Amino acid sequence: MRNFAKIYNAMNNKIIIILSVLTTFLVTGCKETHNKAIDLAYHLTATAPDSALSVLNGVDQAKLGKAEMARYALVYTIAQDKSGQDVDNDSLLRTAYTYYNNREQDSLYSKCEYYMGKYYMLNDSTEQANDCLQKAADVAEKQGDKYTQCLALEKLSKVLGNSNPRAAVLVARKADRIYSGLPNATNINKAYFRLQVTDALLLADSLDLAEEECVAAIKLTKLTGDSICISDAYQDMASILSQKKDYKGSLWCSRQSCELSNNNDVSKLLNLAWAYLDADSLERCKVFMNKIKVDKPNDLYIYYYIRHLAATKEHDYSNAVSFADSAYHYIEEMYGNELNDKEKYYTSLVTAQYEKGISEEKANLLIWVIGLIFLSAIVVVIFIVYAFRQYKLKAKRKIKYEKERHEMEEKTHEEELRHKEIQLSTMRSYLLKKINIAKRIEEIRGNKKDVVVLTEEDWEEIRMFVDNVEGNFILRLRERFPNLSDDDVKFMILIRLKMSSKAMGLIYNISEKSIRQKLFVYKTKVGLEGENSPSLRSFIEAF
Repeated sequence: MRNFAKIYNAMNNKIIIILSVLTTFLVTGCKETHNKAIDLAYHLTATAPDSALSVLNGVDQAKLGKAEMARYALVYTIAQDKSGQDVDNDSLLRTAYTYYNNREQDSLYSKCEYYMGKYYMLNDSTEQANDCLQKAADVAEKQGDKYTQCLALEKLSKVLGNSNPRAAVLVARKADRIYSGLPNATNINKAYFRLQVTDALLLADSLDLAEEECVAAIKLTKLTGDSICISDAYQDMASILSQKKDYKGSLWCSRQSCELSNNNDVSKLLNLAWAYLDADSLERCKVFMNKIKVDKPNDLYIYYYIRHLAATKEHDYSNAVSFADSAYHYIEEMYGNELNDKEKYYTSLVTAQYEKGISEEKANLLIWVIGLIFLSAIVVVIFIVYAFRQYKLKAKRKIKYEKERHEMEEKTHEEELRHKEIQLSTMRSYLLKKINIAKRIEEIRGNKKDVVVLTEEDWEEIRMFVDNVEGNFILRLRERFPNLSDDDVKFMILIRLKMSSKAMGLIYNISEKSIRQKLFVYKTKVGLEGENSPSLRSFIEAF
């Protein structure tokens, strides 16, 4: 089998070399060969995208007409995408989009709209992405191009996920249904279409349905034998189980996901660390976090935020503050880098458009000059002077317009940055406030003899602390036992905080014996009756 594989690979390489040589010969032959070169590259995109790029790099773009240049730009974009490169720059794709935008009858229209929509999606331009992907799906359906229709619907579902999750579910299901019916559908693609349905259901809070779809997706991934695909499916299942509060199941799925990805995916490693934290395996979480190597700002933010939560759970408040500051620093850096990248993009776009405008104006001026030479020398001189003045005036106006537009974009970026800074400052103050109330509770626990007076403000802070640290304890308690009064809930909060009977006596200014009597009375309020029923403390602490 190995010898056969070597022979096959050698033959495949020879075929690619022959095709490349043939294409180079065709490209350098005559003007008509450019069409054949682009045709050849288009056919190669499906099976050998790298070879398609090599073919396209041999095409002389200067000799292409408007239509062929648009086709060249689109095929080049498709080859880049198929070879694994994200289409996050529209410098070439924009040429194809400008040409095909009003040509719905063209067979390449839907593909052009799809890749433009994908570009907008990668650059967080939600409305433009939605528009392009919807057009791609609609026209592909009319043309019978079901493969492009499925791809467009799958991306459209991702775009709709945050703004309209219910619609995202319907679109994802339609993409999955259409692709599954294709004669050449592969199991790995079926699995990823099914995982998109899972993600959409997860965003729509349909956890049970999301779990059913994910189980089906895992079965499909196992048929493929692709470890990365199986790893992605288990990661989705871990997210679902985490939201369903099944932390042990989530931890198991996260482990499977990391093992299958050979522990080289930082996001999956961080998710596993979070699963350890949710499952209260703090020591394993800390040991595991020490092994993770993180270098990107967004990953570093998650890394330090997990460490902050772990330190808070361990009542290590000094480290909790330090980790919170580190998380704040990296999220600030993350948003700063994002705004800088957008500013660079807009600057390059303005420059490119301006230079393109200058080139077009010069070309038009040259055509007019050549035409007027045949009339008379006097007319040519007069026209050149007039045209030059008009051109100069238009250039000045355009420069002024682009400058004002750039200034407005800079102001918008500054406003976004200030908004992010306010959000980050609020988050940091909130984290520090949680730590301070935690210290206050520890002081109450350690009080041996004084009477403790808690104001209503103190109680409110304690409620906020318990809800954040103890997984919405108060909300769950009220849902389970709606007849409990506010005073009853306060008494349950002190038990949840593992306050001793003596400390509770100091808070209520009564004896320990009275506290023990109250513990017995409160058992009936939560339905703990009978000889074999657990104590109120063990019930509330495990609730």
